[in-house]
Amino acid sequence: MAKMTDRERKNIVKIIKIMKENPTGLWIRELARQSKLHMETARRIIQKYPELFEEYADFTPYRINLKLIKLKNENISEKNFDVAIGL
Repeated sequence: MAKMTDRERKNIVKIIKIMKENPTGLWIRELARQSKLHMETARRIIQKYPELFEEYADFTPYRINLKLIKLKNENISEKNFDVAIGL
C-alpha cells in the first residue's frame, strides 16, 4: 500500500470522529457534508480503507438502494486506526 499522506491521515481522522458520533451509519453525501470534504474524496477514502469502513445497503420502502457507511469496528479510533490498516 502507498504511504499515507498527512492530508489523507487528517481526513481519515475527521471521518472516524464523525462515524463515532453516528454509529447507525451515514450516507456518503452526509458524511462528506459533515466532514467538509468533497464527496468523491470521502468516497475514495471509504473504498481505499475497507479495514476501517463498511458499506451496506438500506432498502427504503420505495426500493431505493442507498449505501450507508459505518465503522467496521466500534473500537477503531483516531489513535489506533493505523494498526487496523496495517501501518
